[in-house]
Amino acid sequence: MSVGRTMPTLWLADRRVPAIVGVLTALAVWWVWAATAGVPVMHDEWAYWLQAGQYAHGAWSQPAPVIPEFFEQMYVLVTPVFAAKYPPGHAIVIALGFMLGWPMLMPLVLSGLTGALVFALARRVRGGGVALATWLFWLGTFGNLRWRASYFSEVTSSLCWLVAWWALLEWRASRRRGPMVVLALSIGWCAVTRPYTAVALAIPIAGVVMVDLVRRGTWRGTWRNVAIGIATGTMVLMFLPLWSWRTTGNWRETPLASYTRQYLPFDVPGFRVDPAPPERVVPAEMEQVRAFLRGVKEQQVREPLVRTIAWRTLFVALHTFDSWRLSLLVCFLIGLAAIGAPGWLALGTGLLLIVSYGAQAHSPDWTLYYLEALPALAYATACGARRVLALTSTGLRVAPFAAVLVAGLVVRDIGNARQLMGRLSVVPRTFVASVAALPKRPNVVFVRYAPYRGAGAMHISLVANGGVLDASPSWIVHDRGNDNRRLILATPNRTAYLYDESTRTFSEIAR
Repeated sequence: MSVGRTMPTLWLADRRVPAIVGVLTALAVWWVWAATAGVPVMHDEWAYWLQAGQYAHGAWSQPAPVIPEFFEQMYVLVTPVFAAKYPPGHAIVIALGFMLGWPMLMPLVLSGLTGALVFALARRVRGGGVALATWLFWLGTFGNLRWRASYFSEVTSSLCWLVAWWALLEWRASRRRGPMVVLALSIGWCAVTRPYTAVALAIPIAGVVMVDLVRRGTWRGTWRNVAIGIATGTMVLMFLPLWSWRTTGNWRETPLASYTRQYLPFDVPGFRVDPAPPERVVPAEMEQVRAFLRGVKEQQVREPLVRTIAWRTLFVALHTFDSWRLSLLVCFLIGLAAIGAPGWLALGTGLLLIVSYGAQAHSPDWTLYYLEALPALAYATACGARRVLALTSTGLRVAPFAAVLVAGLVVRDIGNARQLMGRLSVVPRTFVASVAALPKRPNVVFVRYAPYRGAGAMHISLVANGGVLDASPSWIVHDRGNDNRRLILATPNRTAYLYDESTRTFSEIAR
């Protein structure tokens, strides 16, 4: 009997276990995320919130607000239409939760499916014991819990990666058309969610498929299935010109390109800072964010690419092997010799993801972009841990007790992550609750930001709205001093309030 199939782990072979693992994953993420009451925290999340809300109402965008400059919001176009800049894949998926009145629903479902596949993939290639360890190591990492309890699009793209790997294994085993179509669909949906990330996924998989076909001499027998897969993936990519056409009115002009030109002309892949000025003037609190992003871009241009990649890789490692996991770094290094071809494909794809983002500016602690790589790191660590335990018969006997200990530490990690999310969300969560408690509705709330918000607070948005303004009981807008009168007169049916961030107080504005 192999190490991976010892008696204590035979129950892990049950086909129901991945479903149980998926449910536990969703519950863990929900417990962390519940600390925010489901309120988006950062600018990006609010933009996806707006986008999903519009899709839930069957619209690709909305008309520009009555006076656009009051509604300025990071990563959102306010003219000539009201729409987020992001590709549509993630928002389409999570829109179902918005339709049902529970926006957290689909990100939780996606995380549950991801957890189930993390376990199922590891079990398929290395057995139940390694699968359980992989899932536990993956679930509790800071990088996973911090970013997964959110509306960020990586929650969708990370699932696409795992589906693609499973489909690739199925196709290699059977050469059937179904797995190839699923493989193409997963890569295609990743592309309409996070195009850059999809390229990093597609290149290694395409190489494996081509080499496999040539080496096995089965090209003539399977070319049709491969061609159907390519056609299927191409059809999914048609969402991109459709999204552009229905949002900007021009299938060649993406909302992302339009937003970049209007607000962040320097924020494009490459190694130069575009000197073109932005087309739109933004409020001071947004200008602070814009200056920060420009500084990050300038640093990326000045810094050697090797150093940029090294710093980002270091932070991925820090967010993976934090706290008690630091001791498992030895297991990860040992596991590199035991992960096999599937493990190296996963790990290599994760490394390619980090390298490919070298052309994109971001601060090194923004490890969200590499959420897709975490399962491979956890898998290598689990393989190494199994090798260490297998060195002696005593190690095998203590394995169940080690699993219980690790599970306890993961539970503690989940509690710590919940506390962190509670601290990060206190400002937007309290503000949203206070707006909901205002006595007069519908209303318009003018937000007067504090003179200086701090380096962390500038990424936390207060001026953020749902995707369909006409259906919203509250409009959250920027305080523009005496200019507020224009919006007040344009909205006679809405009670006007002023919120002062410095004092955290609301006051009604007389008409």
